[in-house]
This record gives sequence, structure tokens and C-alpha cells, in this order.
Amino acid sequence: MAKKLTTSISLLSYILVSTVIFCVTFLSFIISGAYFSANKVVSGTITLGQLDFRILNNLSQIITSEPQLFMPDEVINNAVTILNARDDAGVNTSGLTDLYLRIKPILEINSVSSLQFLHVELNNPTVWVQGSDGFLYYKNKLLVGDRIIFNDYFTLSYLIDNQYQNLPVYLGLRVDTVQSEGKAYESEWFTAPTEWITIINN
Repeated sequence: MAKKLTTSISLLSYILVSTVIFCVTFLSFIISGAYFSANKVVSGTITLGQLDFRILNNLSQIITSEPQLFMPDEVINNAVTILNARDDAGVNTSGLTDLYLRIKPILEINSVSSLQFLHVELNNPTVWVQGSDGFLYYKNKLLVGDRIIFNDYFTLSYLIDNQYQNLPVYLGLRVDTVQSEGKAYESEWFTAPTEWITIINN
């Protein structure tokens, strides 16, 4: 089937959605000594033409051993779900299309990438392919109305110590989707791993 690309508008409106969701799954910490000050977790909607999906967080608040504080090596029970629908129930799906999905965890300390301090416990590691570009590629189509749980929790490393005192730390995910029809990924995801391409083409 031919790729649905007729104008530059369609490219923006429904071939590709790419967003950094610091505003969707956003945890902000100020490191002070050996702990973190937790600000908020929010969820939101990303809507762009015929690619319309929800990013869900199963927590209305973060529960830690000490209120509003994160200790290094403490589990952050912030599970993220991607839903191919316009509503949380997965009912409003009219006009949507099946998607390919990739997700890139982001941890920055003082605006410097610091992924070495982040562990992401995937809900099901067997359905993801790790790319050299930092993205995890979902092996299946995300069908209209379906959802995929990305992770069970995050853990910040015990190696984050007093040298990071008072520096801002940002934890987020970047979620990219393309329509599954017409091999749109070929023109948009140049760095996709060969293993993933082989899987989705079989």
C-alpha cells in the first residue's frame, strides 16, 4: 500500500508524531545532598491529525518512603502506558490508524544527558528492540484501540551523590510514532535498528 503522503501538511498532520514529553511524564527533582525533591507527575494528550494517542500514567501521585523526597536507588513507581485512542478508555478511535512506536528515556542533570544514572524496568523486555540511537522500538504494530505498558518503574542510581547538590534533574520520555502503512518509518526513522526492521517486515 502506498505511503499516505500527499502534501507537506499531511507529513506533519499524520505521518509522524514526535514529541518530548517532559510535560506529559515529567518528574522534576532538585538534588540536595543525597535526596531529591519531587515536584509533579502529569499526564496529557498528544493530538496531530490522524495520529492521535494517549500517554497514561497509572499514578496520581508519587509515593516514596519519605514524602516529597527521592533517595538515590529508590524505586520510582511511575509506569507509563501508550494508548492508540483519543480517550483513556480506548473507545474513541474513529479515523485512527495503526502505529509503529519508539520510546527514548531521557535523564538530564543540569541539562547534561545522564542516562548512566537511570534504570528503566521494562514491563515486557521481549517486545522491545534497543537501538543505537537510544530509542526502544516496539516490535509490534500498536493497533487502533490497543495499549502497551512501557515500564513498571524507574530507579535512579545510588551513584548520584553530593557532587550533584542543588542541580536540576529532569526525567522524561520521548515518544515517536509513525503510521504502520506504507513503510513511513523508512523516511522518518533513519536510525532504526536492522533487527527491528526485519521483525516488522516479516
